[in-house]
Amino acid sequence: MLMIRVRGASKRYRFDKPPTNLKGAMAGWLSGRSSADWMWALRDVSLSVNAGEAVGIVGNNGAGKSTLLRLLARVSKPTTGQVETSGRMAALLELGSGFHPDLTGRENVFLNGTILGLKRSQISKKFDEIVAFSEVERFIDTPVNRYSSGMTMRLSFAIAAHLECDLLLIDEVLSVGDPTFAEKCLTRMRRLSDQGMTIVLTSHDFVTVTKFCSRALLFDAGCLVADGKPQEVVDLYESKEPVGRLSHASASL
Repeated sequence: MLMIRVRGASKRYRFDKPPTNLKGAMAGWLSGRSSADWMWALRDVSLSVNAGEAVGIVGNNGAGKSTLLRLLARVSKPTTGQVETSGRMAALLELGSGFHPDLTGRENVFLNGTILGLKRSQISKKFDEIVAFSEVERFIDTPVNRYSSGMTMRLSFAIAAHLECDLLLIDEVLSVGDPTFAEKCLTRMRRLSDQGMTIVLTSHDFVTVTKFCSRALLFDAGCLVADGKPQEVVDLYESKEPVGRLSHASASL
């Protein structure tokens, strides 16, 4: 079963350029236009992911990894092209995303479960398991705006990993917190993957990518430049080829 299909997706962002002098500022004000520039964060990306695959995405900062996950999570829309996903999705894109800071950990568990389309009774059955996994039992009735970044990550992951999703997107959040809990998360993800969950993650931890993922994607300057076995993709990335020498010809390793 196909879980993800991306066809010719590109994403362009606009950011304003401040005027360099009074004349430029007045001209922009009088014309009702602002000086602006555009940046292509993603360029003509096409790929598909089948159910049960564990896919790691690697690349330099600004390569387009997080932009792709935001498109998959429907946080933003592609400028051109199409992005399609199937099944119930959970996404850990930013620390604390999906949490209401003034609600307690307990309340946020039920809020997130409801957003995922689960009934309160379904969430209640998983609640104790979620809290135990997160190791924040002592603070579960404390507003999450008082949580440390590590506590927030623990609860976020525990919710996503226990509420029976079909597709899990993870953007670097496992780098927050202690190594012991990170290994616990990986163990849980292996179990979920074995049970058929599709997992897509970005990471600068190549050990995680090579040991956990069945497939890896390499992004460079907004383009997908390699798609293949994790170790081969990591080796290509670590070869530090200059931008431009990586080409679409390497997209199938």
